[in-house]
Amino acid sequence: MAKRILIVVMVAATVLATGIVADTAYGGNIPINWRVSGTIVGVQLTSPSPTGYSGPALLIDAFLKGAPGKAQFRVLAAGGDNPVVPIPECGGVGQYFIFDDMVITFEDLSMLFAKMDPADPGWNCFSPEPAVANMVIIGGTGKYEGAAGYFQGIFDGTTVGDSGALIAEIGTIVGEIVR
Repeated sequence: MAKRILIVVMVAATVLATGIVADTAYGGNIPINWRVSGTIVGVQLTSPSPTGYSGPALLIDAFLKGAPGKAQFRVLAAGGDNPVVPIPECGGVGQYFIFDDMVITFEDLSMLFAKMDPADPGWNCFSPEPAVANMVIIGGTGKYEGAAGYFQGIFDGTTVGDSGALIAEIGTIVGEIVR
């Protein structure tokens, strides 16, 4: 019995110490390192707000695995009237996003909210090169209430079927949640 109590105490101390070391290593911030798998659908948006966006957009749903935990996201993104232009990272032409709005929902139902970084907008390549989303965290709910931070997503897609409107997506998201 004493041996079992000692093991439980040692495990508890190790878990606590690991949490303290992790918080210290990241200054209390939480690293993001997710793998992504999901779908993209081309849609036509009609905003209920007179000042909202109406036009062609992408609706993206994906699952996330990695740090800080399993989650799912939904994104609305659009290039709008932005012209198709040469983008060096595309090795050809692409289109910069006019918005990239995102909600990430975790298993405990906490959420993170993010939007396109206005100083570094992402883009969609019209070549085999990946799309890039540069995002700023603008809040959340539950354990992420009041969160801030930054992350970058890099995504590859494969068109599925005959519609030309459904794309399978894989990628990565790397960054940091600031508490």
